[in-house]
Amino acid sequence: MGLQLRGGCTALAAAIGAMALLPASATASFHLMKVREVYPAGSASYVELQMYAAGEYLVAGHHLVSYNPNGSVADEFTLPNNVSISSPDNATILIAGSGYAAAFPGKPSPDEIDTSMNLAANGGAVCWTDGSPPDCIAWGNFTGPLPAHVPTLVAGSPASPGGVGSGKALRRAITPNCSTLLEAADDSDDSATDFSEQAPNPRDNASPVTEAACTAPSATIDSKPANPTKATSAGFTYHSTPAGAEFECKLDAAAFAACEPEGIEYAGPFASGSHTFSVQAKSSQGTGTPASYSWTIDLTPPTASIDTHPANPSPGGSAAFTYGSNEANSTFECSLVLQGQADNFSSCAATGITYNSLANGMYTFKVRATDKAGNQGSPAAFSWEVDNSLADTTPPETTIVSKPPDPSSSSTASFTYSSNEPGSTFECALDGAFAACPASGIGYSGLAEGAHTFQVRAIDSSSNVDPSPAGYSFSVVLAPPVITPPPPTPKPSINWKKRCRRLKSHKARKRCLRRHHVR
Repeated sequence: MGLQLRGGCTALAAAIGAMALLPASATASFHLMKVREVYPAGSASYVELQMYAAGEYLVAGHHLVSYNPNGSVADEFTLPNNVSISSPDNATILIAGSGYAAAFPGKPSPDEIDTSMNLAANGGAVCWTDGSPPDCIAWGNFTGPLPAHVPTLVAGSPASPGGVGSGKALRRAITPNCSTLLEAADDSDDSATDFSEQAPNPRDNASPVTEAACTAPSATIDSKPANPTKATSAGFTYHSTPAGAEFECKLDAAAFAACEPEGIEYAGPFASGSHTFSVQAKSSQGTGTPASYSWTIDLTPPTASIDTHPANPSPGGSAAFTYGSNEANSTFECSLVLQGQADNFSSCAATGITYNSLANGMYTFKVRATDKAGNQGSPAAFSWEVDNSLADTTPPETTIVSKPPDPSSSSTASFTYSSNEPGSTFECALDGAFAACPASGIGYSGLAEGAHTFQVRAIDSSSNVDPSPAGYSFSVVLAPPVITPPPPTPKPSINWKKRCRRLKSHKARKRCLRRHHVR
């Protein structure tokens, strides 16, 4: 248990006896304890110990030792009592000199008074010698060494090498591993690393645990490559919240390594495929969760294809093309020129393009695709002759295929129709102007009573319009609503037995009862 034989067998026996008082299930002792704060100010000095966990209360008979700058013992204080058994996690024990009360009026009272405590601000050391391992802090001009049972490495480089400032205490930082409570990782065994000068804040065993909240910084990626991209290098910028953190970066399967706060550039060249960049922010509060960005490098250009085109030869009144790409979400550029002329590519819709009123001649149409990464493929081409003597000037004939009866008793009416030229479009009119209507048919609703006229005309692929639309006239006669009369009001029933017995003549009463079947 790391118990040091100080004070002879009496101290050992006292410690063993105190430990014997522990319940069978208890695991606590005096071992898991560190020096939390030291105030070196002569007789007003104090040392605050802090427990790792609840139950570190068996401190009677154990030692707090202070040392002169040369490593000689200045004072050895043996704690006479255990502290409260109800101590919570990370509770503290305050040991102070005789001048503490005058220096800190209104502050927590010490758990123990060491009348010999006289720590000097210019240099010294303090050790809780009975911990496992012992814990020490050195400051100022301390050169040591510490005794063999408290190795020098426990104190490391002294904190505040020029001496502790007037009115200042040395306090352990409880944040390196981003925990709000004391733990083993908060002790680097180097006083200069673990302690810094702070305003005194003595806490006794009854003081609440009020460690500062610890929040690791978070990293945010600000600028990054496009996804996808054809660039084989990559640059990133990032920032931390809160600001001022250090950064570590990694690319793909590499390990995290320190990177500049301004950002990082990867010259490449990267191979095609998916890549992932990650950055994490670090501070004394810990290391935050990495921010990551994945992107794809695409070096393969897309292939464009022409799906539909005019016949060769064909008239130039309307020349329509549709096209596609082997890569989804590609954009397109189209060119139409007379053969022998230079290409004139410009952006065109992904759904296709139509050229109108072309003069006679040999033409070449080209289309090329550009993928999301910016790779542009070679164009697909189609050449054909425009011969306007082949133009269709014959209008189509329109026929009404189905229609409502005449007269119609419905306020709705449906029509279907056809053209003698496949691929025709249609315009319809019902009691008004023509407007485009579906080739599959049209329906109307809410028709008023009276006469109506429907017309439909076909328009062929050469834009010839049927000059004599097909028509149909009909009347709507809506049946009057059926009114159901209310049921007749039932007549009140007559009590013939009472009425017959009111007659004066016996014979008349009998006849009345017999006539109405009353007994």
